[in-house]
Amino acid sequence: MSIDTTAENRQKRSGVLIRELQEGLDRIHVDLDELQQGPDPSRHRALARAMKAEVSGICEAAIRAGFPGVKEACTGAVPLIESVEDPAVRRGVGDYLALCKSLGRIRESLTRAAEAISSDAPVFDFAKDVSATIEVDDLLAALHRLQESRSAPATRNGHLLPAVIERVAQLKEKGVEKCNAMLLKDLLDESSKKEAEFVEIAQAQIPAIIEVVGPLKRGERWSDQLADRLRAIIGRLSSLLSSAKEANAPQSVFWDGLIGFLTLVMQQRVVVTERRYEAIESRLQECLKVVHAWAEERLTERSAIGSLLGIK
Repeated sequence: MSIDTTAENRQKRSGVLIRELQEGLDRIHVDLDELQQGPDPSRHRALARAMKAEVSGICEAAIRAGFPGVKEACTGAVPLIESVEDPAVRRGVGDYLALCKSLGRIRESLTRAAEAISSDAPVFDFAKDVSATIEVDDLLAALHRLQESRSAPATRNGHLLPAVIERVAQLKEKGVEKCNAMLLKDLLDESSKKEAEFVEIAQAQIPAIIEVVGPLKRGERWSDQLADRLRAIIGRLSSLLSSAKEANAPQSVFWDGLIGFLTLVMQQRVVVTERRYEAIESRLQECLKVVHAWAEERLTERSAIGSLLGIK
């Protein structure tokens, strides 16, 4: 039995490259987190330059490797990094939120590239075969079998499979016998985009929120500056909550409750013990782990659902 070692080696090289590019994106997040903490002007400029250089490097590597989606996402991120280069310019949460979403699109494009090279062969070439259809009954049965084979968490809120099953079931209720494969592809692509944006926002905002909880826990005296920091954090939490709801991500109730709690703190309407702040800080530190675990589970779900598009 012959083995196409050339194809295997190319696949391995591409996989290694994508991992390296993802590590570069992680370094950008470290720099962005520090940038949002308000470093001195020279450090601010250095961080922005490093972020721009890293994105440019990812873009150049994507061009050489033939990842057009990654190149396009990087091209869109560069102007947003340039917009935060000048430390003398005042910026709001929205400026950094736009940059986070842009970085999310880069991560999403890298995820798609990884999925493409890890797949032996796509079931459909959607660019050419947009009319490919699937029997609704067969697809619904296969989705239920997939759900039964997966662990219990995959059936809970925040996961993709129940939403896809609901969408296909609605088609059946309307008397649809066959669905266009592009319908499901669009659903999976849209979920991937929202997930990536939420993960990027969470990675940028959660550490900044923890930075403000720390002084509160240590009993920092009330001041206008502290009130301003709390107001900014509530804005960050609102952005995080909005993105979490769009992505159907977990912990929305926690973010919503934390917004209400910090609003009361800012209005000086509650007295909070150090232990309470410690509990919030601990919960926030666990949040990123939960977000990443959820994103990994969604990626696994999306790949499994995509494989069902070959049902006739």
